[in-house]
Parts: sequence; structure tokens; C-alpha cells
Amino acid sequence: MSTAEATRVLLVEDNAGFVYLVRDLLVRKGHGRFTVDAAGSLAEALSAIRAGGFDVVLLDLGLPDSRRIETFSRMRAAAGDTPIVILTVLNDDEVAHEAMKAGAQDYLVKDQVDESLLKRSITYAIERAANQKALHDMSARLLQLQDEERRRLARELHDGTAQDLAALSMNLSVLRRHMDALGADGRAALADSVVCAERCASELKTMSHLLYPPLLEEMGLAGVVKEYVDGFADRSGIAVELDVPADLGRLPPETETALFRVMQESLANILRHSGSSTAAVRFTRGAGEIGLEVNDKGRGMPGELPGSGGPGGVLLGIGIRGMRERMRQLGGRLDIASGPGGTTVKAVLPFMEIEQ
Repeated sequence: MSTAEATRVLLVEDNAGFVYLVRDLLVRKGHGRFTVDAAGSLAEALSAIRAGGFDVVLLDLGLPDSRRIETFSRMRAAAGDTPIVILTVLNDDEVAHEAMKAGAQDYLVKDQVDESLLKRSITYAIERAANQKALHDMSARLLQLQDEERRRLARELHDGTAQDLAALSMNLSVLRRHMDALGADGRAALADSVVCAERCASELKTMSHLLYPPLLEEMGLAGVVKEYVDGFADRSGIAVELDVPADLGRLPPETETALFRVMQESLANILRHSGSSTAAVRFTRGAGEIGLEVNDKGRGMPGELPGSGGPGGVLLGIGIRGMRERMRQLGGRLDIASGPGGTTVKAVLPFMEIEQ
């Protein structure tokens, strides 16, 4: 939005008197800086916001077809990046805290609002939303670059170093056929070299798969998860139960990559932190939706759940932040439930069918 354009406001309010007041404050006294479209119900507002074109939403929480925080949740789901300022009669700190935690840009009480406060709140909400979007875009770009670099490194290891190791192993096999010509020290050095080469090859294969499964692009998610989970179980000693529906099929590449990374990070967290001897990985597929659930029977996460908004929220790990960002940029969600009996990570993404 350029500075020359008026700020387009969607006012969701069923009180005609308050609609008149807001229009008076913003339009008549705003000197052309604002336009206000009003919606008297949530259904009407959702239809308007989906049509697009608004810079900010002023949202009452008490509407004929919706009440309290549910009103905000449904508007938030439809509004995308459009900032929402709550404008309500509810002078309730608990509701305000819940709304701000859920993504409201501001919480204003109607009988405390004046012209200056309302205009300032709208301006700051739009600026904060723009900054948040820029931050999310940068995070998305960093994740993309990370995936590209992982893919490049994995291919270089597979096509370069792995091939050199294979050649070395063949040369060592030739030497083993002539071990009788070597002294005791030579035979010991050769045997040690064979073991070292085999160990390096195994570690290189593991590293390459951790960076980027070489068959993900060719075989898809369903084709690589069993191999990855089996390898993880062998390396970690954690028994993993895997459930993949027979009709999972191919998904959009960005969806397959995101779900694989969430599974990978979740299993890594189980190994590093949970102390659990078992884990379960379950994929589900519904109408226009793909789900992933990873759970363990470990000690759970200490303190507040990551991203819960409580004091522990500042301790949110980079890995979990990355999972949340991957889900967010694809229009999905990530939920984490944790307690003394274990942790469950649930990821859900929308998807469209693609040609096989």
C-alpha cells in the first residue's frame, strides 16, 4: 500500500451506532486517509475478507453468529496476513491475553477508544503485520536455501566422495588377494584399512541420508520413510512403529519435503531428549489434507510447551521453530502435546492431487 492510498478498513460490528462512530472518527475526521466497509455478522465478514482488498480488520467479538475468542479464531483463519485489531466491549484481561497470543495485533475496549487511539492502533497494526510478514518470508527463504544446500552436499557426497571410497574398497579387495606376500605388519595395516573404509562408507551413507534422502525426489515420501525409519531404529536402538497408508501416493514436492523434515526432526528430538525406548510414526491422508503424527513414551518437555506463549516459549528450539515455519508457509499447522508420559507432534498440511 502506497502512502497516497487510503487505508481500507473492514469493520466487523453489528451495532449501527458504533459503526457510525467509527466511520465518523476515521472517515469524516480522517481527511481521506481511511475508508470503512462494515459487516454486521461473521459470515458477512468472512465473505468480505476472502474477496480481499482490506488493509486491516476491526473485529467485535460479540456477533449474532459468533461469540468471544471463536470469532477471532475463525476470522484469523480466513484473513491470511491481514492484521486484526479487536474492538470490543469485553474489558477482560484473560480474553485479551488469549487473543493477543493467538495473533491479534491489538485489543481495544470500545468505551476507551478515541480518535487518536484508534488511528494509532490501526497504523501500528499494519506496520507490525508487514514486519512479521517480512520476517516469515525471510525464514521461508532460509529454509529453502537450507534444503538446497543439503541437497547439493548430499549429491556431492554421493557422486564424489562415496565413489572414491568405493574405488578404495575395490583396491583394498585386490590387495587382500595378495596378503601372503605381505609381512605381519602389512597384513595388519591392510585389515585395519578395510575396516576403516567400510566404516567410512557406512557413516558417509548415513550422513548423506540425513542431509537429504537421495530417493525422495524419485520415489516420493511413501517410498523413503520406511528406509529412513529402519535406518534410524538401527542406529539409535529405538524401536519405531511406522504406519503409512497404502494410498498415500505422491504429494507436491514441497509437501513431501516439509513432512519428511518434521518426521526427521521429531525422531532426532526423541533420540536426543526423550529417553524413550520406543516411538511411533503415523501418516494419514484425508480429503485435501495430509497428516503426520510422531509420539514417544519419554520424559516429555520441561516447563512450558514450545510456542505456548508462556515463559518457556523463549526456549523454543531452532528445530521446532523450523518445523512450525515449514507448516505455516504451506498453510498447515503444527501442534505439540507433552507431559510426563511422552510427547506427541502433529503436523497437518492441505494439499491438492497431482498427476502421477
